[in-house]
Amino acid sequence: MKNKYLLPFTLTTLMAALSGCGGESANITPETYDSSTANGACTPKMNGCVEFALDYPLDGLNFTCSSDTTNSFISILDLSDGAATGSCRTGDKVTFFIKGEKDKKINLGVVELNKVARLSTNQVPRLTILDMAVGITQQDAQALNKNDPTIRVAMKLVKIFQALALQENKINTPTDIQALYINDAMRSKLELILSSVTSQQIVSDEYINMIKPWVDVSVIDDDQAFAVVSKLMTIATAAVYQPEFALFSTSGVLGSLISGSDGLVGCNKEDCDLKKSDSSTKYLFGHFMLITDRQGYTFGSGLQWKGAATGDLAAISSVNAELIRKVKPVRMTALAQGHWINPINKKIDQNYQLDVADVNSQPLIISQGKLFNDYMMAGREQFYKLLTNKTTVSTEDLKDLGRWKQSTTTDEFKGSLDLYKIFPITYLDKQVFQSVSNVRSGDKYIFPMYADLTFKFTESSVPAVKLGIVIDQNGDIRSNIKSGATETDMSTSNNACTENSFDQNTFVDQYGVQQYRLGTIARAFTANKLLSIRMILAQDKFAKINGALVGMNSSIKTSSNSSTESIIVGGALLDVASLLDPTLTSGQARVTLTDSAKQPVRWGNSLASFQHVYNLANDSAASDADKALAKLAGGTLDFTLAPCYSIAIK
Repeated sequence: MKNKYLLPFTLTTLMAALSGCGGESANITPETYDSSTANGACTPKMNGCVEFALDYPLDGLNFTCSSDTTNSFISILDLSDGAATGSCRTGDKVTFFIKGEKDKKINLGVVELNKVARLSTNQVPRLTILDMAVGITQQDAQALNKNDPTIRVAMKLVKIFQALALQENKINTPTDIQALYINDAMRSKLELILSSVTSQQIVSDEYINMIKPWVDVSVIDDDQAFAVVSKLMTIATAAVYQPEFALFSTSGVLGSLISGSDGLVGCNKEDCDLKKSDSSTKYLFGHFMLITDRQGYTFGSGLQWKGAATGDLAAISSVNAELIRKVKPVRMTALAQGHWINPINKKIDQNYQLDVADVNSQPLIISQGKLFNDYMMAGREQFYKLLTNKTTVSTEDLKDLGRWKQSTTTDEFKGSLDLYKIFPITYLDKQVFQSVSNVRSGDKYIFPMYADLTFKFTESSVPAVKLGIVIDQNGDIRSNIKSGATETDMSTSNNACTENSFDQNTFVDQYGVQQYRLGTIARAFTANKLLSIRMILAQDKFAKINGALVGMNSSIKTSSNSSTESIIVGGALLDVASLLDPTLTSGQARVTLTDSAKQPVRWGNSLASFQHVYNLANDSAASDADKALAKLAGGTLDFTLAPCYSIAIK
């Protein structure tokens, strides 16, 4: 029996369990090695075992682990989790290949697992098509460019998989990515090739004619192959990113339920060591959530506090808790930017900017950092050593630490950033996500989908806000605000259900209205025809719902004294089963948006929630504007199809 293990992509898993700290712990469990499984040399979550998820949804890819000289394994794609997985022991070299029924095989290179992940964590790291290509060329790619030698090898691997997918009728267009199964019939046919293919024959292009009796890769051209490589690299990078919320930090406790990182913290001095602080030291700490969507754009919202601390300076958490009570939170907004974590080297190698809603402050700039285990970035040396298993930190290593800076009219702040990558996205299965991009001519499709969201507030005195949206053919979500919109009515225009005149570069629609990126579909659940949606509204245009968080399935604890004081952001599952029913017409079809318990979706706003915390601690100092902001902390969300939307035929 094939052993299958659940990945943390399901919405019932609170990967962003912020309550009390921030992201997930590394959860290292001191266990002895266990026996081999169908898809790996060890059982995931055991000490010394590293599970990996392929960026390509490929079931039946053969591999061996260097620590196991007896067994070979296959990747297993579990549609309930949306990813194909395998596992080897820490430090193994993983050899990938496609094996025929008897002795023929196509060798796909050797990947050093340490370059992908060194620790067992609650989030499964991605092993990408580029990692395989590096295993063949033995040189890192320098840029996502089709002329890069290693990228070119990745393109050749893609040609094999995509040509197989076309041959098996798994995809309708050469650049679509869908589940692919290496089945018995394919393995039997592989025996038709005259000899096994080495990885170097893939580099030299000899493989093209060698495997032609099995599959003709010429049906995929270079441009199409590069488009798929680019899409896979974006999928491997796209996720939600957030710092540890350092209100209740306990530094250095990597293996407990609290990760031990400090989040986004710093001060106006060269050295922010609490033991060396004086009365002139001002501290800054903050929190944000960013989304990288399927087009590679990153945007989001957050908040910060800055000021002097006069109380207990024994720990960063004590300083932060004091600032939350005595200083008003200030909004941070990250407008959509086409760079963030470089998918090639996993580094922040360009300045990333968060605008600060303070006339005396310049933007906060995140200037450097590197993601390890496809999960965590360390801002401080101690945490870095825990992530990398290093005992010393070199000058070059210091360039991988998370760093930020921010100028004000009176001070220069800078500090460290511990960051988590959570909720990684997966491919979108066309059993659920039927778009104009992945169906055949003559077939119906339901995306792009035009709809209206109604944000209802828990504070009943605040009127609901309606916002028009589009879920586009890529699976990304943008606004679709009508001309003449108001703060409470930004709904879809009666005739705005078309993409024909929409400018993808400027995001200005056919009516001259500026639109904005909102989020993405994280993944599709094939069994019950659900789509997981995540959104962050990060524009002043959204007024009372600016900073709204949707589908994050998490909570942020706002007080150390009560388990009930939290910002709750529920999951968001869009049920499209009715639209997929071939017997129904557009007028009969209905969609629903609920959380995983079939309850109304709950959205939250961290700035408004922490404004409420400040107001409670400073009742006499809280202004009318402060009190009004606190009323916008969250509520429930309704979803309705726009009146002009209809199911279409390609």
